[in-house]
Amino acid sequence: MLDENFDYYKNARDNGGIIYNRENNCWEIYTYDACKYVLMHDDIFSSNPKYAGGTSGLSFINMDNPEHKDYRNIIAPYFMPTKINEMTSEISDISDKLIRNLNHDSDIVGNYAVELPVNVISQLLGIPEEDRTKFKEWSDYIIGNKNDENFGLINNYMIRKLSGLFSKNPENGIMSVINNGYINNKNLNINEKIGYIMLLIIGGNETTTNLITNMLKVLSDNDDMINNLNNDRAIHNFIEETLRYYSPIQFLPHRFIKEDTELNGISMKKGQRVSVFLGSANRDKNMFDNPDEFILRDRNEHIAFGRGSHMCIGAPLASPEAKIALNDFLHYYNRIKIDHKKSVILENPMVYGYKTMFFE
Repeated sequence: MLDENFDYYKNARDNGGIIYNRENNCWEIYTYDACKYVLMHDDIFSSNPKYAGGTSGLSFINMDNPEHKDYRNIIAPYFMPTKINEMTSEISDISDKLIRNLNHDSDIVGNYAVELPVNVISQLLGIPEEDRTKFKEWSDYIIGNKNDENFGLINNYMIRKLSGLFSKNPENGIMSVINNGYINNKNLNINEKIGYIMLLIIGGNETTTNLITNMLKVLSDNDDMINNLNNDRAIHNFIEETLRYYSPIQFLPHRFIKEDTELNGISMKKGQRVSVFLGSANRDKNMFDNPDEFILRDRNEHIAFGRGSHMCIGAPLASPEAKIALNDFLHYYNRIKIDHKKSVILENPMVYGYKTMFFE
């Protein structure tokens, strides 16, 4: 994801903000109000590919309410603030261990930004330590950071591994809750159970990994910013502004029109696909003053985690992970400067973050 894309977003917003991309056969939505409208109206803009002739897949992320709500509610208690607060000590221990092992030659992505959320979500799920790198690799393939012939191998491995974990009838934690899940008077099948894990692995890894590297990019690009982060409120505002300014997920590619409709006077047909550009909405001048400036805003209504019934269920976990990571980097590093010659930005347009990151 190159920064020039933000110029494209601005041009798209200046030209109405709703564009039909004939190459991808979908509507692309770029303004804040229109993006939020689509996300809040799943009665019109469905998450289910069946409206475009597709299939739902494994995850409840492709379902609509009330079915989506029923599935989401099975794991929702594990992402309530009270539950997340119980994990802060564990997150701190993981972060401290990882950051102490960094040295001048360390890749910050591979040795910290990936490892922190992977270990946190893996502990939450009870995933064996030896399989955690496989989970990250699986996540990269699914979201598009990796694309080669090995996906089938890793996918089959993960399905076998997860099926084995569920067959052992885990007694505690979120794996047990999923394993004993009950919807519409019947137990969840194995595909539905794996769908939960797929969603949690992607949501738990990708967003936080990219948020961490993006925070470090801001600090690298703004020498005086570290001096401004002198209290919890400033830390909170910094994290929220990073989510707005460099949204980890730049767009959601899969909404499907259930019936012929209009959006901002533009006619849209049943079955057409819609992509919601969160990264553009979060830089809309009609919503944010000086949107292309990084400002520690007290009021920040970004939609980096989405909105509506499909808002990212893992958002309450990403926030303390980011806070702990930021505080640790501020504690251990007097200066944060990225070596741009050695570091590599992800080329996946759907996400904003780094493939590798090294400090000078």
